Amino acid sequence: MKKSVIASILAVAALAVTASSYGQGSVAFQNYNFGATSLNAPVTYGITATSNGKSGVAGQTVGSTFLADLLYSLDGGANYSLLTQAQANDGTAYPTAFAFGAGADNDAANFAGYFFGNSVTIPGYTSGAVSFIVEAWAGGASYANATQWKGQSASFTMSSIATGLNPPSDFTGLQAFTVLPVPEPSVFALSGLGAAALMLIRRKK
Repeated sequence: MKKSVIASILAVAALAVTASSYGQGSVAFQNYNFGATSLNAPVTYGITATSNGKSGVAGQTVGSTFLADLLYSLDGGANYSLLTQAQANDGTAYPTAFAFGAGADNDAANFAGYFFGNSVTIPGYTSGAVSFIVEAWAGGASYANATQWKGQSASFTMSSIATGLNPPSDFTGLQAFTVLPVPEPSVFALSGLGAAALMLIRRKK
């Protein structure tokens, strides 16, 4: 009797694990698709400039020094979360970031401007629409701490994404976007001084 009860409990637990594993939604985190879909959304420089040692030319596709990560929203775009992955060593969550093609800037032969990530799971997704924003940057360990260039795609919403054992969904709605120089700390300092000076002038008046 005990054995049959234990077996039943284990079976239920196995079903729960299976459901949690296969009930999540997944997307192929990339901005180009070689198949039948029309996904082709390269990342390019928005202006010609040099930012903290990294030069870019307006209109050229970015090279392998860039990384991309993904923001997702399950509430219609009211709140976005950064997609993370748990690291085995301590369980800390880090951004799920992927590198761009192996080429230098504007190296079309080596897919400059394109990132090709693996299938990524969208936590908490079971059905319905989901919104995304793709971020790209160079310099620094994350978009928030980028030191050279950074930019975001326009938000886009997919009515549904693949779940269970289905192949991950390709992005539909992702559009090409640009990156811009990250202001150097000295620029922020000068801006702050300028604002302070304006405040003093207004007070004197």
